[in-house]
Amino acid sequence: MNKVKVICHMYTTIDGKIVTDIAGYPDCEVAGNIYDELTFTYGKAWGCGRSTFAYLSDEKVNLNNYKAKEGLLVDHIIKDERYCFSFDRKGKLFFKDVYNDYAGHKSRLVYVLTKQVDRRFITYLDDMNLSYMFCGDNDLDIDVFLSKLGDLGIDTFVLCGGAEINAAFLNGDYVDEISLVICNGIQGGRKEITFVGTNDVSKFPKYFKVKEVKVLADNTVYLHYVK
Repeated sequence: MNKVKVICHMYTTIDGKIVTDIAGYPDCEVAGNIYDELTFTYGKAWGCGRSTFAYLSDEKVNLNNYKAKEGLLVDHIIKDERYCFSFDRKGKLFFKDVYNDYAGHKSRLVYVLTKQVDRRFITYLDDMNLSYMFCGDNDLDIDVFLSKLGDLGIDTFVLCGGAEINAAFLNGDYVDEISLVICNGIQGGRKEITFVGTNDVSKFPKYFKVKEVKVLADNTVYLHYVK
């Protein structure tokens, strides 16, 4: 199996909450820019869970307009210079474009699906010429996912949240490094999400070693941990 390094890279507040609305933190624009720059410095492949990418989805798509895909379910990946992987196990997101244009970088979107997906959804993806791969029968198989990344020539995967997919990778000890960009804001709420969150804590706590600590522009703090 090809070994792919996994870096969990997150942008948080002082109180450890995921920064999901940069506009809501007007004093943290520099921190957000630092986070974005690091994302694309680490490697050519990054990705997020379904909830994180919900804003990209076209809610007007009706699967009843598509015929179910017949035959074996096989991967369809258009090779590119940069990739953005969406962990959408059962196929709930309807992207409008084959690229995710984020922070001035275009990354080809690739769905990470399980074989539980509605076969009409696969027909939709084919019709839109969107790339996809199958990684597991009933649930996400991270071993299969990382192996397929290796086959694409990817040596580093940047995992950018949210809390649930981060927990899945950490649960299986797949995360090699943790990169945190911390802005100088405090969220303060009790219900807001921290960068790791799961109901299954049987394999926690996890421990990492500090590799690097930096104080950067505009009171931004950078923390870098290794396994």
